[in-house]
Amino acid sequence: MADLACVNGELMAPEQATVPIYDRGFLFGDSVYEVCRIYDGRCWLEADHLVRLKRSLKELEFPPYDLDRLVARIYRTIRASYVKEGLVYVQVTRGVAPRTHAFPNPPVEPTEVIIVRPYDDASSAALRETGVPVVTRPDIRWKRCDIKTTNLLGNVLANESAHREGAYEAVLIDADGKVTEATHTSLLWVRDGRIEGTPEGPEILIGMTRHLTQRLAKKVGIPFVEAQVTLPELLAADEAFLVGTSTEVMPVATVDGKSIGAGKPGPITRRLQQAYKDELAAWLAEGASYESKKAPASVS
Repeated sequence: MADLACVNGELMAPEQATVPIYDRGFLFGDSVYEVCRIYDGRCWLEADHLVRLKRSLKELEFPPYDLDRLVARIYRTIRASYVKEGLVYVQVTRGVAPRTHAFPNPPVEPTEVIIVRPYDDASSAALRETGVPVVTRPDIRWKRCDIKTTNLLGNVLANESAHREGAYEAVLIDADGKVTEATHTSLLWVRDGRIEGTPEGPEILIGMTRHLTQRLAKKVGIPFVEAQVTLPELLAADEAFLVGTSTEVMPVATVDGKSIGAGKPGPITRRLQQAYKDELAAWLAEGASYESKKAPASVS
């Protein structure tokens, strides 16, 4: 069981994988990506991730792309790696062409990269029991955060700054003083018995685990509403938590050193954690996947 890459359909060790210097993903960040959690050799929320990938490709005006072929390659890579518990990273670039800002005309073949690697959840599982510290940073990202592109330097700088302070994540604050999201997770909070989150739009990524959280909240009878809050309003929340592909449901204990609620996982966060575990267990018991169901996925 080891990391394994698949570049344009060819399996290889990641250290052997290369892309040409004229690849537009390398030169311009002209590429989109997705990350799925692998449980028992299967991709969790894979259909949701593929829908978002399809949307990202469309928003960036990529030429038609065969997602059914991509899914087949993902599962071939997973099987060849023997990874049962891990992560799969998928990146699609606009392809290789002489460096110019305009799109290649005629279009060229996209570059497709798949990386499968094992993932040990032990450290994250421990943090879910205690909660994590986060800090706030200015949101300096571009204005289309709803597209999952590899243009992540704003996220990277904020996250690195947070790590230097010993924080788990950085919560981003826009120019108007409103909370948007975290650098690689969705931020949600609890006020008056309801879960709240920043309204979906260009300012935040469409989070697959956030969408799952909304469904789980409805299932267990917890209201979920969209709301914009300032940092002082966030600090006054009863609870806060992060959700993401590998993060799952992670309680936030402190923001900028100030306790959220009691400074430990709250009751609604705990209910969502249990609902997440139950949903995952039911999915694993069902044993079906996008690959076996073969839902239509090609982009046109």
